[in-house]
Amino acid sequence: MLRRLLPLLFCLFCALPVAAETVLRVGNGPDSESLDPHRAVGAGDSRILTSLFEGLLTPDAAGRMVPGAAERWTVSEDGLTYTFHLRADGRWSDGSAVTAADFVWSWRRAVDPATRPLFADFLYPVQNAEEIAAGRLPPDSLGVVALDDRTLQVRLKARKPNFTDYLYHRATYPVHRASVEKYGDGFARVGNLVSNGAYMLVEQVPQSHVTVARNPHFHGTAGVAYDWVRFYATEDTQAELRRFRAGELDITETVPPSQIDWVRENLPAEFRLAPRAGINFIAPNLRREPWKSNRALRLALSLTIDREGIARRILRDGEPAFTFVPPGLPDYVPALPAQAAWTQDARDALARDLYAQAGYGPDRPLILTLLYATKEANKQMAVAIAARWQSVLGVKTLLENQESKVVLGRMRDGSYPDLMLREWFWVFPEKYLEIMRSREQRNGNGYQNPDFDAAMAVADSAASRADFAQALQRAEGLLLSDAALMPVTFATSRHLVAPHVAGWIDNLRDSHPVRYLAPK
Repeated sequence: MLRRLLPLLFCLFCALPVAAETVLRVGNGPDSESLDPHRAVGAGDSRILTSLFEGLLTPDAAGRMVPGAAERWTVSEDGLTYTFHLRADGRWSDGSAVTAADFVWSWRRAVDPATRPLFADFLYPVQNAEEIAAGRLPPDSLGVVALDDRTLQVRLKARKPNFTDYLYHRATYPVHRASVEKYGDGFARVGNLVSNGAYMLVEQVPQSHVTVARNPHFHGTAGVAYDWVRFYATEDTQAELRRFRAGELDITETVPPSQIDWVRENLPAEFRLAPRAGINFIAPNLRREPWKSNRALRLALSLTIDREGIARRILRDGEPAFTFVPPGLPDYVPALPAQAAWTQDARDALARDLYAQAGYGPDRPLILTLLYATKEANKQMAVAIAARWQSVLGVKTLLENQESKVVLGRMRDGSYPDLMLREWFWVFPEKYLEIMRSREQRNGNGYQNPDFDAAMAVADSAASRADFAQALQRAEGLLLSDAALMPVTFATSRHLVAPHVAGWIDNLRDSHPVRYLAPK
């Protein structure tokens, strides 16, 4: 009954005078693609879902993992069995208890190929998860069991020293079984969605906004300051900046690169610039020729990219990327290739030789399409990269931009013809490399290298963090040597945060759950 009344309650809220400080207005990037935790892919969806749901662990205001739906857990001596004890006051937004059986059912759903999950690999450390996702075993063979209503036991297939770090991710969220069974794919819509987080869904307007209201049944609701949060779709970053300056937004999703100098000078107190674990890179479609078999061509294009120029002069706040995994992640040193220490002139010289070896030149120039999601920073990077390819190699580049969700769809089905400018954000080194495994169907680009897969398999079974890192370094080195992707720049987080918003803490995850923000 409460779910059916939520839209009406929201309309009443709109009609009544409400203290401005109880509403938080957040720029959220591209329009929401899905609010099904097991199928959502975009960073904007993730921010909304973090407000609606809570995993066994959850990020705090500084992005550190803290107890969430589980109040504590133990690990067996062999490192293979985790026992999670759920909090007694865990509740769904309809008031019913969150139970261990909810997690068992939800995790089975999250790896079931019938769900078409996008991040099932977050549960691959669990016994039989990968086999279930591949359709070789039934979902009920997953290594999870409810010992009682509040005790969840998880059996891993091998040691995973950082397993609990994964359990903040939306792929591990519980979903409300009765709602999914009643509404099917419509369970994540307004009026149907039952969630266990700090907020509940009350409004969703395509290409405009998503509104959530404070969940009175949430165990920590007394510490949630904002009664309502509205997440605005803001793909036009210049328009987002104007809306912030006009007082229509309290937080922006980003700051346009062309406006960074102006913002530094005119909005220094509001500007939040910090390192972020992430990378901008180009993914050649390795399912198609000439990309599939022509390593020399891939490497020539990669070497020609002026990463320092893009980072320093175009984006104005980035760091050049010569590895796929960003620096600074826990217990990992990226596999830096020798060319990173060269001058750009030296890289260009080798690129010309490789381009000729690949079968291209003045009499046979390469013509390619570079696809990117509509965003100012992407456009600036794409234009700069295309100009370099033209001036150094004579490559003719057709630039194509589309809405973010369209680009994501073309990435997943492999329908883009040549190259795609992408971004990827994780704080785990393995999460960068895993998308390049030959088994990857959703987020990869068709890379097939048995040696790379073997190195990743060694990492999967590593007993120590040192062995884990060594195997990942070998895998990353192979990936870069093959030029299976082309790193461009490492990411930063750029936001404008209004002075009246408290609780914002810069962190490598760029994680800022709205439950921890408060009016000053």
